[in-house]
Amino acid sequence: MVQKTIYTLLLLSIFIACKKNETTAPVVAIYAPVENDSFYVADSFNINFNIKDAHLQSYKVIISNKLTGRIYINEEGETNSTDFTYNQKKHMEVLADTSVFMSVLGIDASGNTGGKNVTFKIKL
Repeated sequence: MVQKTIYTLLLLSIFIACKKNETTAPVVAIYAPVENDSFYVADSFNINFNIKDAHLQSYKVIISNKLTGRIYINEEGETNSTDFTYNQKKHMEVLADTSVFMSVLGIDASGNTGGKNVTFKIKL
């Protein structure tokens, strides 16, 4: 009986340890803006993406100047969903026509990070 209990505990600990060492990164899909979209500085633009992962924990949206690296938007959030959708309007003030780089990251409970990027333009 003691031997069965030890084997059961050993198998349970292996199962739990494997779950913690899961190595699959979250899957990110960006729907808007799309590559090479253009927006006027006076207008807002839609950010729409989806992240899927069985153990999804958080997301990040980073929007920066593609040339200088200056960060315009840096947003982080937590989620306990396995299928997270983000859909919000944003506005940015720029002083000249700007090529913008947007990176969307999904981070799961094991620290795996999945991401997608898109480049678009903000025009005066």
